[in-house]
Amino acid sequence: MLRLIGNQFKKPTGLLGKIIVKIMIRGNKPDYDKIIPELEIKHHEKILEIGYGHGLGVNMILSHYDCHVSGIDFSELMFRQATKRNRKYIESKKAELMFGDFLKLETAPDHYDKAFCVHVIYFWDKLIEPFSKIQAVLKEGGMFCLLMANIDFIKKMKFTKDGIFNKYSINQVVDDLRTVGFRDVNYITTHKGYIIKCRKPIQGNA
Repeated sequence: MLRLIGNQFKKPTGLLGKIIVKIMIRGNKPDYDKIIPELEIKHHEKILEIGYGHGLGVNMILSHYDCHVSGIDFSELMFRQATKRNRKYIESKKAELMFGDFLKLETAPDHYDKAFCVHVIYFWDKLIEPFSKIQAVLKEGGMFCLLMANIDFIKKMKFTKDGIFNKYSINQVVDDLRTVGFRDVNYITTHKGYIIKCRKPIQGNA
């Protein structure tokens, strides 16, 4: 049962998935309140959210900023719910929500000004590949920002013990970001984890 719940947090499906989504919305709202200001969003910037889930973050950004938000998520249930939540922004061409695997996303390089994700990295078995892809889709000088729980908090949760959740330390995440070439890697501590910020180097300034 715990493994089933863990899988639903990774990729919600069916009736149980709908219940998990309601839990996620309550839990993630404070996290979006923390990470969105850290994005330092400017007029008409192109933002990418990896793993938009229920679409709350997309909605919160477009309710307060004049920008464009794209997102990708590999849960069909999340795609449907996020599309419903953000229909007016999709119809006005302010949002584009994609259904699929970020690692298979075909996007022109140097496309986005900012990219971010909230509680997503636990579901990547290795960080080098997604971090490299994120850097590739960012413009030079573009920012990547992620929110993660600290490793001790993750280990205490019963449904994270079956190998579904990868338990990364803050030091490992910072090291892997630097390994793929991100610069200005720094983080702030939150109640249960961290917000990490970094930038793609500008050519000639790397």
